[in-house]
Amino acid sequence: MILKAAPGRDPRTSNGRTLPQLLRDRARAHPDRPCMREKKHGVWATYTWAEVLQRVHATARGLAAHGLQQGDVLAILSENIVESFWTEYAALALGARVVCAYPDLTAQELHYILDHSEAKVLLAEDQEQVDKFLAVEKSLPRVARVVYVDPRGLWDYRKPHLSSYDDLLAAGKTGAGDEGWLHRAIEAGSQDDVAAICYTSGTTGKPKGAMLSHRFVLEGAYRIMAAHRVRPHAEYLSYISPAWATEQFMGFALGLLAPLVVNFAEKPDTVKRDLREVGPEYLLFTPRQWEMLASDVEAHMLDAGAVRQRLYAWAVKTGTTARKPDAGFVQRRLLLPLAEHLMLRPIRDNLGLSRAAAVLSGGSGLSPELFRLFHAFGVPLRNIYGTTELGVLSSHREGDFDPATMGELLPSDPTIAQPIEAWVDEAGQLRIRCCAFAGYLKNDAATAELGRPDDGYRTGDAVRLDEQGQLVFLDRLKDLRRLRTGQPFPPQYIENSLRASPFIKDVMVLGDEKSDFVAALINVNPDICGRFAERHGLAYGTFGELSQLPEIRAQIAGAIRDVNRRLEAGARVASFATLPKELDADEAELTRSRKLRREQIAEHYRDIIAAIYAGVESVSARIEARYQDGRKAHMTALVAINRVAEART
Repeated sequence: MILKAAPGRDPRTSNGRTLPQLLRDRARAHPDRPCMREKKHGVWATYTWAEVLQRVHATARGLAAHGLQQGDVLAILSENIVESFWTEYAALALGARVVCAYPDLTAQELHYILDHSEAKVLLAEDQEQVDKFLAVEKSLPRVARVVYVDPRGLWDYRKPHLSSYDDLLAAGKTGAGDEGWLHRAIEAGSQDDVAAICYTSGTTGKPKGAMLSHRFVLEGAYRIMAAHRVRPHAEYLSYISPAWATEQFMGFALGLLAPLVVNFAEKPDTVKRDLREVGPEYLLFTPRQWEMLASDVEAHMLDAGAVRQRLYAWAVKTGTTARKPDAGFVQRRLLLPLAEHLMLRPIRDNLGLSRAAAVLSGGSGLSPELFRLFHAFGVPLRNIYGTTELGVLSSHREGDFDPATMGELLPSDPTIAQPIEAWVDEAGQLRIRCCAFAGYLKNDAATAELGRPDDGYRTGDAVRLDEQGQLVFLDRLKDLRRLRTGQPFPPQYIENSLRASPFIKDVMVLGDEKSDFVAALINVNPDICGRFAERHGLAYGTFGELSQLPEIRAQIAGAIRDVNRRLEAGARVASFATLPKELDADEAELTRSRKLRREQIAEHYRDIIAAIYAGVESVSARIEARYQDGRKAHMTALVAINRVAEART
């Protein structure tokens, strides 16, 4: 069966324009309306479309003065700040390409991206990011200029190629008298030009640089806009790093196409508070961030009194049942308003989601339990599914839907592409015909492995289609597993379901054709588990001691039993261990988007895994810890091996 997306009917098409051309047209159409807001020192500052266009043009002149030309690469190493957006738009206005890096990259990871992309100019947010570059600059001769935004701590740095963002603007004043050349450069841009290079997670090797054209990122923006009826000039909070392709679609492209008012939090530590102040209508978080928001609510309820806990449980149950299409008059008209007044509306206000029209979860699967919890709160949370190479492909739409699916195919911009087509091939893999990326940088072989558009691109994802034509994601095709007995089991489904527990932060499911049963390595949530321990008078000093408390392990076992009830007997988690150290991206255990690096985790904790399958009671494990500056340390911890009662019945 071949699925075909509905045609796009939203009139806000790109109509052949590039991102800088759209910015120019939006500024002409409504120059005095808000375009961006940033928070600094606790105060929100608003920039109109005319002001943003002016600053982008000033930045473009400065970049040109620093030698950035058409076809060059500008790298950005920063949190989401207005200057990073202005600089990306400015580089694109010159016909250059942009590569964004995750701000928590190590110096060596940054070196790979700058070297592989052949970056010529680097925009670094602050001293921390500048220091990363300086640690590896000797082997990066192509980087001719480093521009920093925040000057604190950098006053005594004496490097000829190092300058501030203010210096960049000053350098561009020379050409400010005649902007004809800049307007001609913007006009000469084509939708087929590469706009951004986004590096993949690198879960199985070195990251690959996916080249995204203006056409591709605008097509991705249109799909989201048309599917979720994004209102013009609605509020959007930019938090997901632009190093992730989805923020290129949402913040950079949809911000111009819809258009949106793009808000920037003061810093990562203030996002929760800033989210409440903005009250965005549209928002994109990873599953990990939605899990953290849910855990935050659960943590507060752990500290609440018995009466409030019972009221919370009743309100969540009422919100779940009363919002169903078949809910009765009493539930919908009487009980739900009462639950809203007493509990649900205050929860939404506290989360900053009281005005949410559509909030999205993307990057990997989110458990149906968490979807139901947010829907009980009255938060219209939706799944969104896609890939860096093919863009966003499907999402839940308005109305009642099955949270276990990834939704239906999204409409396409009729000025860019034909509607998306999808089917499942004989291997169980999802195949797609759609507008796609421009290929991997310097890697034609990897590009060819994805297939051709006429034959359908290979996603590498194992899916099935339900009766309503919704995509049901099973796992990466390469990650589907069977036990020695031949019993199949879905690792990612189990992991997503277990992370619905507030006590669990990360989990990696174990088992293959050499194993007799399914097991799991659990990274406990230190905040929730710490509050639980304090509430119950449990003594601990370190994370390792907290993770091994019998009462904590009992909570984990209970969460596993709940998930096991939804699995076939042979596919249930029969044993687990709680790790004495948090999984860390700096130790190559997680990608920068917090996906598991399974091979590295299996190597780091091989003693614990061996003990699980040996059937012993505990193991003294020697674990290596690595710091950002390259130093290594070792720790030894006694780790309990836990059996899950009734796992195989």
